[in-house]
Amino acid sequence: MKVGDKVKWTSQSNGRTKEKRGTVHAVVAPDVNAVTSLLKTGISRTQIKYDAWYSPKLRYIIAVPRGGKSVLMDYYCPRPAALELEDKQ
Repeated sequence: MKVGDKVKWTSQSNGRTKEKRGTVHAVVAPDVNAVTSLLKTGISRTQIKYDAWYSPKLRYIIAVPRGGKSVLMDYYCPRPAALELEDKQ
């Protein structure tokens, strides 16, 4: 996967599952702080929806529109194995 790819995955919280869709915003190398790299770009901490600052594995930061009238994005860091590329149309 690369920056700009459209992806989807299923997340789980409080016993419920939800399919999320977004765009690969960044590829984070192993042992790199995935939070401070986003904060340096002006993204607010409230938009970052993960807490895995460091990982020994390659990760992907996914930008997901908040929906409604908001123009903001939220940023997730799902397990790479959970990500599926969206079909290109």
